Amino acid sequence: MEPKSSVSTTSCFSLPQVNEPISSSIEEDLDKTEFTSTDNGTTTDSELETAKMAKILQQQQAELLWKTFTDEEYSDWKTFKDSNYKVPLLSVFSYVKCKPVIIEMPNVPPKTSGPRLMTKILKSNYGAIALVLIGEKKFRCIPCVLKCFSVWFSIRDWRITRFKFKESEVPPRGFEVVYEWMCSNQLPKFEDLLPALQVACHLKVTLLEKEIWKILSDDSVREKVAFLVYLDARRVPGLGALCEAMLTRFRKYFLALVGSPDFVHLSVDVLEDLLRQDSIGVNSEMEVFFAVTRWLGHSRNPKRQEHLQRLMKCVRFHHMPITFLFSLRESFNHPDKSNLFRNDPVMLAFSMDSEMMDTLEHAIYFIGVRSQCGGINDFLDICESHHMEVVLPRLWVYHVNCPYHLRTIDFPYQHRFTATDFSAYINSIQKEWSGKGPPDNGKDLVIDVELDPLLDGHEDEKAKE
Repeated sequence: MEPKSSVSTTSCFSLPQVNEPISSSIEEDLDKTEFTSTDNGTTTDSELETAKMAKILQQQQAELLWKTFTDEEYSDWKTFKDSNYKVPLLSVFSYVKCKPVIIEMPNVPPKTSGPRLMTKILKSNYGAIALVLIGEKKFRCIPCVLKCFSVWFSIRDWRITRFKFKESEVPPRGFEVVYEWMCSNQLPKFEDLLPALQVACHLKVTLLEKEIWKILSDDSVREKVAFLVYLDARRVPGLGALCEAMLTRFRKYFLALVGSPDFVHLSVDVLEDLLRQDSIGVNSEMEVFFAVTRWLGHSRNPKRQEHLQRLMKCVRFHHMPITFLFSLRESFNHPDKSNLFRNDPVMLAFSMDSEMMDTLEHAIYFIGVRSQCGGINDFLDICESHHMEVVLPRLWVYHVNCPYHLRTIDFPYQHRFTATDFSAYINSIQKEWSGKGPPDNGKDLVIDVELDPLLDGHEDEKAKE
C-alpha cells in the first residue's frame, strides 16, 4: 500500500444534467422518505422536489468522482465502510494519459531459441526411453517422435516403451533411416528407399511414403533403373504396388535385358511378369518367342523345361507372321524330330507338346479370319458370334539400329529373321545399356510405332459397351 496522504485529488468530470434518468435504487429511497415536520408545519411539494433532486445530484456525483483514501482509513474497515468510499466504474487509464514505457528484457544468461533447442534435442536423442527391437538390433527412440509421425505407434498405449518387430516386416536398416528422417527431415538415399518404404508402409508413416513415391516417380527412374528397382521390390513383402508401377516404366530396355547375362538367371515368376506386359519393347512377337527359348535353353537341367507351357502361354502366337507359324507346325509333323532337334532340346520339347500344337492351330485360324474380314469391327463381331478369344497385340517399338525391325508394322505381319539374327542384335547393344543405360533412357535408340488397328477397334468396342 502507498504511504498515507492527507491530500486528495479529484478528477474533473462534468456533472450530469438534472433531467437525466434516475436510477431505480434512488427512486426507491426517495419514495420511502417520510414527510418531515418543521416549525412551520409539513413541508410543501416544491421543497420536497428540491430535496429529492439534490439527493440525486449527490448520488450521481459520488458515482463519477474518484474518492481517494489513505492506507490508515482502509485498514480501519468499520470507518471505511461507514464513510461509503467507492471505486469509480471507469478505469483510471480512461481519463489519465499515460505514455507507453518500453521495457527491454535482456537475454542474460543467453537462452537457446525454441527451434534450435528442439533441433538439439532431436539430434542428441534426448529423452529416448522407447526401445525398439528388430532381430539383434536395438534402437533407442523418443516416444513422442514415433507417435507424431507413425500411426502404428500413435494408437499404442503410451505406457508401453518396448516394441519388437520381425526383420522381414521391419528391416533394421529401413527403420534406422526412417527414424533419422523423423528427427532430421533428411530423406533416405536411393539405395535405402525400398527398405525405408517397407518400414513406412508397415508403420503407416504417410508423410515419408509420399516423399519416397515422389522420388521413385521421377523421370530418371525408368527402363534399366526401373527394372532393377522392380527386382529389389519383388523380394520385399508389401511392395506389390511398386512392382506394378516399375513394370510400366520398363519398355525400351527389354531386348537389351534379354541379351544380358542377368536374363537367364531371372526366376520364372519374374520372367512371366515381364512377358505378360503389353509394353515390353519388341517389334515382333517372334522376339518374345526367341527370348523364352533362350531362357529355357540356358541350362540343360530338365526342371527349366517344366515351365515351357507356362511361359509359352505368355507368347502371343496370334500376332506372328503366318509363315513362321507354318514352319513351327511342320516341326510337329516331322518324322524324325529327335534327329531334327538333337542340338535344341527346347524346340524338341516344344514340338512334342500337343497343347502347343493346339495353340498354333488357333493362332493360324485367328490370322485367317482376320485376313478375310473387311474391317476391325467386322472381325470383332465374328469373334464374338463364334466365341473366339481376341488376343490383342503389344505396343510395338522400332529399334533404329536393328537390321530386321520394321518402321511400319501392318497386318499381316511380314517379319523375316532367324534366332541367330535375334541373338546377334541383342548382343550388339549391351555396351550402350551398360551401367544405368543411356543418359536419355534410350529415347533416341527406340521409337514407338503406330498402334495396331486392332487395339483402336477394341477400345472403340469397349467404349460402346
